[in-house]
Amino acid sequence: MNVPTRMLGVATSIFWVLLIAFVALAAYSVKDLGIDFGEPEYSITSENELRLALPIYVDNRGYYSLKNLHLSTVFSDMEGYEISRSETIVPILPHGEISTILHNVTLDPFILLERGDQYLFYDNNINISFAAGLNFAELLPVEISANFTFPWSAPFYDFTVDDPSFEIRDFTHVTISAPISFENHAIFDIAGNLRIELYDNQNSLLSESQTVFFVPQNSAYEGNVEFVIPLTMLSSSAVQRGHFEVYFDMGVLQYGPLVIPYG
Repeated sequence: MNVPTRMLGVATSIFWVLLIAFVALAAYSVKDLGIDFGEPEYSITSENELRLALPIYVDNRGYYSLKNLHLSTVFSDMEGYEISRSETIVPILPHGEISTILHNVTLDPFILLERGDQYLFYDNNINISFAAGLNFAELLPVEISANFTFPWSAPFYDFTVDDPSFEIRDFTHVTISAPISFENHAIFDIAGNLRIELYDNQNSLLSESQTVFFVPQNSAYEGNVEFVIPLTMLSSSAVQRGHFEVYFDMGVLQYGPLVIPYG
């Protein structure tokens, strides 16, 4: 009985030595794993969604193939609100090869714009959290993660309604005219309707006007909005100061009011 027992002990020891060596060799492969990110490429779909393609290069210089590569990307705004989540699964990355993985993410800009004026009127950033998990030699689970930002360009950057000018019509009505300007910094065209209400310094609604706009990407807009008001409604002291309330309507997205004082 002593000989078989000793042989079993030796076999067990050899098994553990081989297992430890196997694990150590797989762990050693970790330092021979190179991961690099390419420049993101984006395009606009027919539904005006932003499609982001993130190239990832995996150089497996180790001794074992990598299996079950799982990629996850989460887009969130600066307050942490989740906007989009995408996943990519790669069954195997052979050893001794450089593999290129294209991780595709689709982002609906209108979901982001619904979060408020910080993305409508100001260039900002979107937070991106990236995580990857895989198995070395079907034994060692390994995870990596990275956080970075993606620049967001506002469609109504520097939106301004300038101080109005006044023109008397036939001594019965006054035409109040105000210039409107902004820059579409976004990577997509914008179109819709602006409804603007005019208030005096007593917060009384004097009139409202609407204007239709279409602004291609990376273009500036300059327009004019007019209000026709009966003279009987006006007090020269009250109308010299007041505010505009602007409502934006782009079909699937409505925003307002944006309050802009004048005078």
